[in-house]
Amino acid sequence: MISKKLWEEFENVRWVLDELRRAADDFSFLSRFRTGLEFVEWFKSFISPILQVNYNTGAYWIRTTDLRGVVLWTRQGAWNEWAANSVLSRALTDYRDYIEPEFIDVLAHQVADEARHFYIRVKILELAGESLAGFQPLPQWMQLFEFPLKCAAERLERPYFQVKFSGAFQTVELTATVQHRGVVENAHLNKALWEGPARRVAEALVRFSREIEDDESFHWSIAERIWARFLSTPELMSEALKCAVPALELSTVAKIARIEAAEKARAAG
Repeated sequence: MISKKLWEEFENVRWVLDELRRAADDFSFLSRFRTGLEFVEWFKSFISPILQVNYNTGAYWIRTTDLRGVVLWTRQGAWNEWAANSVLSRALTDYRDYIEPEFIDVLAHQVADEARHFYIRVKILELAGESLAGFQPLPQWMQLFEFPLKCAAERLERPYFQVKFSGAFQTVELTATVQHRGVVENAHLNKALWEGPARRVAEALVRFSREIEDDESFHWSIAERIWARFLSTPELMSEALKCAVPALELSTVAKIARIEAAEKARAAG
């Protein structure tokens, strides 16, 4: 099963998470980064083994799934867009005083993106003759979207809230970027998806995945800008990691659990 292979791959790169947790407590190490931008570049490079697993969650899945699998995937994905929109909207309302004014507009832009993504995913479901009726999200995804505000709210002051929130929320967006790239670059290998009634749904899914890859990349760039500006001390870098690292783990686990649940549903008939 694909999920079993992905769990094994993830276990093999857990050392990345362990090292990042150690780095968060090592101010001597963090003081080596002269600017927030240097820290951003190091973080992206260091987590590349984890990002590869996230890429594979899209690549392995799309190569072997069927129309029913696409429906299950898209239902969870639609709920994710709704959840992301809810989290961002709450951040912009309940925690507005802790966000620098210059970032309000880009975060509001992201809210609009999440709403559009939800709409498109629902349309893909309709193409397959399905809907969100009766859908229950996986607990791993519920936990993931509860985490960013919970973590960021541990320090309600500027710039800590913003640094911690972007570290958690936008890291999830970074993992989504590579997952959708995995779908786009491997969909053509699943010949069954391009035959019969599944073809229209597959075309819509790939077209959407290509679009959302660009959007998620933009969303991650919000964190890059925030970190580059505010991560001026080892303490702030530490705070950023303390939210980004659990989010990276939760996001990867949720993606694999999504595939595992679909495989179990498929096996049950």
